[in-house]
This record gives sequence, C-alpha cells and structure tokens, in this order.
Amino acid sequence: MTRRKGSWQETYTGKFWAIDPKSSEVRLEDIAHGLSLICRYAGQCKHFYSVAQHCINVYHDLKNLGYDETIQLIGLLHDATEIYISDLPKPFKIDIPEYNEAEAKIEKAIYEHFNLPVPKGKIHQIIKASDNEVLYNEAEVLMNNIDNWASKGKTRDIKIDTDFKNMKEVEKEYFTIATNLLNHISKEN
Repeated sequence: MTRRKGSWQETYTGKFWAIDPKSSEVRLEDIAHGLSLICRYAGQCKHFYSVAQHCINVYHDLKNLGYDETIQLIGLLHDATEIYISDLPKPFKIDIPEYNEAEAKIEKAIYEHFNLPVPKGKIHQIIKASDNEVLYNEAEVLMNNIDNWASKGKTRDIKIDTDFKNMKEVEKEYFTIATNLLNHISKEN
C-alpha cells in the first residue's frame, strides 16, 4: 500500500486526504452535508445562511441565464472545496499561495470525480460572474452592507432565496439538484 501525503480527515461518509486528494474519495453526500453546515460570510451575516444555499442560488442563476446543465453543475459545485479546507476571507486568501495550491488540487479531484472540466477561461468567467452577482444580491439582504459595498458591486437584480432554512432541507435540496443534473448529463453523453 502506498503511503499518502499528509493526514486524513473524517468526512460524513469516510476519509479524505486534503494534501493528497483522490477523485475516488470525493462523495456527493459529503459535499451536500458539509456545505449545508458551513455559514457564509464567516458567520457575520444576520442569520445562518449556508454555503449550500449560496451554491443553489448560483445554480438557479445560471439556469435562469440559459446555461447548459454542465455549467449549472459546475456552478453548484464551485465552493465544494470548502468542505475539506474551509474558506478564507478573500483579502487574506490571495496572500497565501499554499492555500491556493491545495485548493486547486482538491478542486481538480472534485471535478474529475464528476467527469467535469476544471473551470478555466470562459467557463471560469461565467461561474465567477454568477457567483459575484449572487454574493452582492445576498449581501444586500444578509449583511449590514456598511458603506453600501454590496450595492456598488451589483450589476443586476436577481431573485435569490436568503431565508433561514433547516440544514437538512438544504442538504436534501442540494443533493437532489446535483443528482438530477448528473443523471441528465450522463444520459446526454
């Protein structure tokens, strides 16, 4: 047996080595469960609002914009690395290259597991644009929006769900959307 780099961490369904990620160890159940329990904005919002809810809103935005199901699924999964290594506030994260390298390896394993391309170029731009629009729209509702920062970044109003929700409901919704997208994409290929 080959020795793995780093230590493993327990996930909802098993084990994962964040320093030595393998696509075979990625589980949709872990992603849906983990993201439904992680609060956006480092917990500084008006009520609990999970990363899973945010990702579901990105998925709906991409769907409403007419993007295909592959793009929608990439949007739904865009924050999945956070279940393994959490997230860091953007101003801090950009100055830690080791974090960004680890995140990129995990992201590659996640997308490989689902037979999806790692978002680059135009796909990355589409996902990032939707991610930012959802962020600005949700922040207007969920944050105090000091100095009107969220409103200044927003370029369009979008309908998003920022209601306080039970994490089990969000977990189920995330898992169901992902499963439906995966099933439909596999039938097309």
